[in-house]
Amino acid sequence: MSMHPIVERFLQGTLPEPMVVALVGGSLPVPAKDLLQALAHVGLEETPHAARALGFFATMPESMLAGLLLEPVEPPRPLQLVLCHRKEPALLEAALLNPSLTSEIVEASVPSLPGSVLEIVLNNQVMWIERPHILDLLEEHPEGEYVIKRRVNEYRYEVLRLIPEEVKKDRLEIINEVEAGKLDRAWSELPLPKTKSQEEADAEIESEEQAAERRLLAQKPLVHEDGQEINLTVTQRITKLSTNQKIMLAIKGGKEERAILIREANRLIQVNVIRNGRITESEIAYIAQMRTVNEEVLRIISNSREWMKKYPITKALVMNPRTPLPVAMTHFKRLIDSDMKLLMKDRNVPELIRREAKRLVEMKAHGKG
Repeated sequence: MSMHPIVERFLQGTLPEPMVVALVGGSLPVPAKDLLQALAHVGLEETPHAARALGFFATMPESMLAGLLLEPVEPPRPLQLVLCHRKEPALLEAALLNPSLTSEIVEASVPSLPGSVLEIVLNNQVMWIERPHILDLLEEHPEGEYVIKRRVNEYRYEVLRLIPEEVKKDRLEIINEVEAGKLDRAWSELPLPKTKSQEEADAEIESEEQAAERRLLAQKPLVHEDGQEINLTVTQRITKLSTNQKIMLAIKGGKEERAILIREANRLIQVNVIRNGRITESEIAYIAQMRTVNEEVLRIISNSREWMKKYPITKALVMNPRTPLPVAMTHFKRLIDSDMKLLMKDRNVPELIRREAKRLVEMKAHGKG
């Protein structure tokens, strides 16, 4: 395919430096489709003119680029330039559906894409069959929704047949138990295990106090907030799950799963338990008084207006020694007199809040409250 002589000389490395600067800055009269080839050549590599090329590319009108993407783009590198350095949904969609797109470009571009267009990549089976690493990138994408990650694992199993025998056996057992009503349906949607991220590993570190209390709890049977013992089968299965699977189960699982997972040391698992759409107010009140939960969990609870309207939750949060002091100080005045008197005598809570509780009790006793 013929190209403008100036762009051809540029790609061959024979264009004088002043003309190179003018070309990548959009100052030379060359066709837009040829200019894109020059910008991609410079902007996708670590070259002295990359910043200038990307700066000009960012100013190119969306309508102009959209028109160019309607036809095959050969060579296809400008598609990678669009996918990595523009954010307009229409442009990204056009680039992802362009007939010249290659699996190599998709693999290089996925980390730069917004979550809104990941489904287009996932639906292009030709690309990720050629380069299965694309599925890994989709699964790891920070903006990837739960349904994307679940479908990634389905395709990995069903299309690529990348499933070990032991995983097949365990999967069949889970499905059978789900259908028999022994496990929550969320188990059937669990993704494949994956390597822990550094954030996940860091989130599993707990204080000596938490570890000691967790060991104490381990000696007792696990119970719901209403005192009923938790199914041992569920407990045993959860211990075998990877961190990623536990996070997914925390998001979608039922009451028994939440009661077990909230005791995990991993902050991400605990946080996703309380973000579970099926969680109840009684569970939140129970979690709010737990001394093994991460402070972030208690902060999230305190930031919910709906939850904080419920007195049992407010009381549990204020009386919990692990509640951050600013949070406890914000809400302790809502306690009724009998609970306020208990608070002022509780040696587990910070001295400042005990002192403030005592001051309020004395003020009310003297008719100043």
